[in-house]
Amino acid sequence: MKQRYTLKFHHTTLLAFFIVFIISSLDTTAFGQEKEKPTLYGKMRFVREVPSLASQLKNGTFKAADRSHNPEEINPKRRRANQVVPGKGFPKDGDPLIKKRDHKNKSDSKSYMLEPINVFEANVSNFTPSDPTGAAGPNHYVAAWNVGFAIFDKDGNALTEAASLGTLFEGNEAGDPIVLYDAPADRFIITQFENEDESDADNDFDNGLNIAICQGSDPVNDGWYVYTAGFETGAFPDYPKYSVWHDGYYITSNIAISGGDATGDAVFVMEREKMLQGLSDAGFLGFPLPTLQRTGFYSPQFFNVSTANAPTTGGATVLYFQDDGWSGVDDDHLKLWTVDVDWDTPENSSISQPEILTVSDFDGVFDGGSFSNLPQPAGAEIDAMQGTVMNQAQFRKFDDHNSAIFNFVVNVAPLGEEQAGIRWYELRQTGDGQPWTIYQEGTYVSPTGNNAFGASMAMDGAGSIAMGYTTVSADLPVTLNFTGRYTNDPLGEMSVPEAFLASSTGVSTSERYADYTHLTIDPADDETFWFISEYFNPQRTDIVSVFKLAPDNANDVQVIAIDSPQDGALSATESISITIRNAGNTTQTSIPVSYTVDGVTVEETYTGSLAFNETASYTFTQTADLSTIGADYTIEASTNLENDEDTSNDTMSITVKNLWQNDVGVASIDTPESDSGLGAAIAISVTVTNYGQDAQSNFPVYYQLNDGEQVTETFDRSIAAQTSETFTFSTTEDFSAIGTYEITAGTALETDSDTSNDIASVTVTNDYCQPVSNCSGFGDGVTLFTLEGTLVTPPCSSTGYSANLETTFNLNVQKDSHMGTLQMGYQNSGYVIFIDFNNNGGFEASELVSSGTVETADTDAVFTIDLPEGVELGTYRMRIRGKDNNEEGDLNDPCGELAYGRTNDYSVRIFNSLSVEENIFPESELVILEPEQNHFQISLSTEETTEKMAVSVYSILGQKLAENWIENEYGSYVYDLDMSYASSGVYIVRIGNRTGGQSKKIIVK
Repeated sequence: MKQRYTLKFHHTTLLAFFIVFIISSLDTTAFGQEKEKPTLYGKMRFVREVPSLASQLKNGTFKAADRSHNPEEINPKRRRANQVVPGKGFPKDGDPLIKKRDHKNKSDSKSYMLEPINVFEANVSNFTPSDPTGAAGPNHYVAAWNVGFAIFDKDGNALTEAASLGTLFEGNEAGDPIVLYDAPADRFIITQFENEDESDADNDFDNGLNIAICQGSDPVNDGWYVYTAGFETGAFPDYPKYSVWHDGYYITSNIAISGGDATGDAVFVMEREKMLQGLSDAGFLGFPLPTLQRTGFYSPQFFNVSTANAPTTGGATVLYFQDDGWSGVDDDHLKLWTVDVDWDTPENSSISQPEILTVSDFDGVFDGGSFSNLPQPAGAEIDAMQGTVMNQAQFRKFDDHNSAIFNFVVNVAPLGEEQAGIRWYELRQTGDGQPWTIYQEGTYVSPTGNNAFGASMAMDGAGSIAMGYTTVSADLPVTLNFTGRYTNDPLGEMSVPEAFLASSTGVSTSERYADYTHLTIDPADDETFWFISEYFNPQRTDIVSVFKLAPDNANDVQVIAIDSPQDGALSATESISITIRNAGNTTQTSIPVSYTVDGVTVEETYTGSLAFNETASYTFTQTADLSTIGADYTIEASTNLENDEDTSNDTMSITVKNLWQNDVGVASIDTPESDSGLGAAIAISVTVTNYGQDAQSNFPVYYQLNDGEQVTETFDRSIAAQTSETFTFSTTEDFSAIGTYEITAGTALETDSDTSNDIASVTVTNDYCQPVSNCSGFGDGVTLFTLEGTLVTPPCSSTGYSANLETTFNLNVQKDSHMGTLQMGYQNSGYVIFIDFNNNGGFEASELVSSGTVETADTDAVFTIDLPEGVELGTYRMRIRGKDNNEEGDLNDPCGELAYGRTNDYSVRIFNSLSVEENIFPESELVILEPEQNHFQISLSTEETTEKMAVSVYSILGQKLAENWIENEYGSYVYDLDMSYASSGVYIVRIGNRTGGQSKKIIVK
């Protein structure tokens, strides 16, 4: 989605086009300042009228989408100077809006389990990413992706073959399309970047946007008006997002707004009314976003009119969130700017100072701001899309208020951990042009514990909110889902359980994933949602899912919970309580209900009244005998509405246990876990569960490692009935040797009544990871390696990994440097060399001893290895990795998958320091000064490169805390690092790029 092409426009076609610079304060208290005028005035360039697709198919001018391209990244993601401050920002202990729900007695309920109406594939793509987008109209669904689009009927049948974007935009397949349905005008819109057309002598602007507007309501049989917006911003309008408003088409983008020759324009507007008529003098304006703070990559959104009922007055609202983990932001909040356009007198147009809305704390930072975040079962860690208000922010009018909904990804885990969740909002105003307030805010997390991100939201005519989204984890490939809430649900909650849409059969080899997704409402019924997203089947595939939240049935009542009894001390006269819900659209009264225990059924009647989505609790008057200690009882509860139209969700059941008085055990062994790089003094942690009725304390807990002696300690605190607690043994064990370890742990309560649940066991393995890559097609990776007189030819295995530990390189500890040569099998390839100095089965960032780039294949390149001071004599494992720099994969991740490369392990014997220097600038020195406590000035002077470099901050365990990109100024890279928010300890600071750099340690007090 981020452009690689050069864009040009001709100045003579932009009538009265000029630029005025406006200097705006960055003070976040600037609310009271005057409105700002446009910084850009111009005219859209009417390019052409394009015949309908039907006529193009008939006359042979139709251009089909080209799916024969080799896999490639289209529009590389543009990152800019990052403003994340290590340790800064709240919350520190997890997201405060996560709803802690007890699903224990609801696991068998089908009450909210919704299924899609239809799921179909729109496109299989070779591009990375495919950038799926789409919108529903009354009779069609239009889907688009990088380089192409397709039109479907409401059953998902293609009405034409997939079309190239060049069918509408002649000679242009630049990509990043957005599909809109302009509901007030009943028109489809397709947009994309403007691509350079070198044959067009009248086209000399570098940056621009294309927009095609259907001339009627039928995207197959009606023609199109095509416009171009060109503007001299000095920066490319990256990641554009479009919205419909009553007086214009409004645009945001990830555009540079300072530095170089950038104008400061951040948002733009096109004159909608004239464009709908195909007129040639449509206006075009650009505005700044006063007091905006951003982290490198950023994406605000204008509110988009999602129905035909559009406002007739009031300016367009653009929104962005401000994260207190960023530099310059003191507290999490939302900023809303209002753009008022006067097309008759454009200079009277304005943008307001931002309205600031205080919100519950959120953490929007992943991996210090880098784009590699969320693990898959294999392949690269994929981008969580931080810094982005996700496509789209939807606006909707109701009789007594207006609503706007939007979302963005947040890290919901405590400090030092990561789990992606979705922060979402509904804002309301009492009428057009009135102030916005927060009606509800929530944070959605997948009930599976997987990362949830890539969301898109929309609202139906009843005010119900739907959200389509993606889940992924180290165990789960990219999976598409939806959830939602009804208008009478508790505020801030998505009540619909995670509903499955589609699951990948492959993984992404790139960190790039579906830079946006798109959910829209069907104007035909105002209740059906259409969601397009990306998954891997096994290629990148765009898939459309159709679903509803509104009920189809008039009569449908269900049991959604059996609330009591629960596990405990049960009696011979236990009350049975249930929760019922009306899932139909007709109000119900006098609802028959029943329960069954041990083959005995009790039937009674709930005499109250329930409207749609209302719930009620009911306690049966007849009790049940559950008095046998240690027994399990299955309770089945049902509604028995005579005319119920969906009996599949009427019944649910639970099993409850009459608990023993004294019963504890080890439920699980939690640490250590199998990994590479386990240490010599690892504590064993277990989860102890009290399964009984009484609290317990001061009982023995033990473990045994392999065939060793049993270690027994005392659980010296109280654990309440039916709770679990973590117990960590004070004794530690040595897991540093490569191999497999068997751990058994248990409790030894003297009065335990059920010993069957006392013990747990686990197998833990410490071994070197074996990363996968492809080296067979083009001979990628290091193909020849010589060090201290030993020459090897690293083999290419079927997996791209080989261990040849019998080959040993001897390094004399007395030498300052050890020089060698290597060759790469493919041009422009990079290499890294690790040595596992602590012999723990892993390679830390501090164990990277050499790295670099070789431009020419089969040519000797010199490298050096400097041993850290104080290294102990002995034999260590050395890992050599090499890859094609143009292909996917993180070379510096010793366990990461490489699209094209290889990884080889050898032995190193050090026979006669822990420094973290990996110097690709041998004539330069990384200097770190501390002018005041915990504030560091970092500098590197070099004449060897002038390209942008990254300042990265790592914990001593290798976790990336921040990644801030800086420019070369007069031969030096200088950065002021604020660590006053970080915890005390040792950190690693690195200046460099993907080919290498220099690193040093700092100490935060």
